[in-house]
Amino acid sequence: MFDGRIISGITVFVAVAQTGSYVRAAERVGLTRSGVGKAISRLEHRLGKRLFDRTSRALKLTDEGRTFLDEVLPLIERLHVAAAPSQPEEIRGRLRVSSDSAFGVFLLVPSLPHLIARHPRLKIDLVIRDRVDNLLADGFDVAVRFGEPEHPGLLKQRVLESRIVTCASRVYLSRHEMPASPEALLDGHTCVRLIDDTTGKPHSWNFLRADGTERSIAPNCNVTVNDAPSLLSATRANFGAVRLLDFMIEEELRNGELVEILPEWNFRRWPAYVYAPAQSHYSPSLAAFMDFVLSIPAMRPPKND
Repeated sequence: MFDGRIISGITVFVAVAQTGSYVRAAERVGLTRSGVGKAISRLEHRLGKRLFDRTSRALKLTDEGRTFLDEVLPLIERLHVAAAPSQPEEIRGRLRVSSDSAFGVFLLVPSLPHLIARHPRLKIDLVIRDRVDNLLADGFDVAVRFGEPEHPGLLKQRVLESRIVTCASRVYLSRHEMPASPEALLDGHTCVRLIDDTTGKPHSWNFLRADGTERSIAPNCNVTVNDAPSLLSATRANFGAVRLLDFMIEEELRNGELVEILPEWNFRRWPAYVYAPAQSHYSPSLAAFMDFVLSIPAMRPPKND
């Protein structure tokens, strides 16, 4: 028989998983720190599984805890929807939004006039940086970024997938031999690579063929950059080969300014997500923003292949 008391502990569990702290979770759910600790202990006892590893310095989800979190978050979202007011609320207020340079500069910013036209009382504070933010710790309401969200306790939806394209300018390729393989880029070619803001090291170039064959190389480079617009500027300046997402260079490929390199190796795709912390209540402004982001792919002009 299901123990209904488990439900009361789930909200506390999600708060602890998202914040990584009994103290911050207590502030969110309106309990004392000891009350949060007791609620987690009771929940673990009733479930018969250990949800957190606790030390004097850290609080970390166990494998069972992470699995449980993934299972309960969709249920919480459905409860939020079921409990939402039947009358629509005006979309207003301020949202703090985190985005990376690829999605933010090339997709989100050009689409924002449509959002504000629909909801003129909505305010957006957009912070664009490629370093992955911790939404709660950094004070963000929502994020739109490429790559799988790493932090636990997030409700996410996939927005689109983009193909990673290796390319260079037509002028650059007129001065250098077209590479016949990924390894050919290691000899006699200038490459500009993207820095991982977390590690401070350049990303490797990971290639994929349609048949599933993979290759990974680490080209020598005189210049590294930390955002996608800088990569585009570098290759437009005839500086060398770069890797960019397909939507960023559609026009340049179409008009011949840029040329795709090794198209048979450019089958790797990268997903973008919109995600927000699981909460006891989603504001109409947050729900409207997430719905708007999911509509962005449909706003883009069709490709002329």
